Amino acid sequence: MTVINRSVEDVFAAVRDVHKSPLWAPGLLEVQRTSEHPLEVGGTMVYVGTFLGRRFESPVTCTTLIENKQLTTTTTGGPYFLEVDQRLEPDSAGTKLTVHCKGESRGFFKLTEPLVIRLTQRQFDTGGRNLKALLENHAP
Repeated sequence: MTVINRSVEDVFAAVRDVHKSPLWAPGLLEVQRTSEHPLEVGGTMVYVGTFLGRRFESPVTCTTLIENKQLTTTTTGGPYFLEVDQRLEPDSAGTKLTVHCKGESRGFFKLTEPLVIRLTQRQFDTGGRNLKALLENHAP
């Protein structure tokens, strides 16, 4: 959980702008749009990044989108299954962003699953801190 000293609308706009995610999400190199509106329910995109020194491409579908409240994406391929549920709520200091992840490794990553779980959580924690710094120090 990360508390960001910005409005829910500002934080949601930043989270929803997936093409800028590489600015704050560790290991994410780019997001490729594969549907006209990737962040509508059913919209698709591909995350391209590195993890444990390996390059990966993960096709993703937006499964939940509730304006200024929740954004959930689920991988549909790639080295691991991952559902990322991001929830936002007003807080006395701005916006509370909580990220819940559910995942299962595949292939090479299955061999190192306990490490993968810890490192993935660490990346999401770092991403929250990076997003907080970005939003609190610059306009969205």
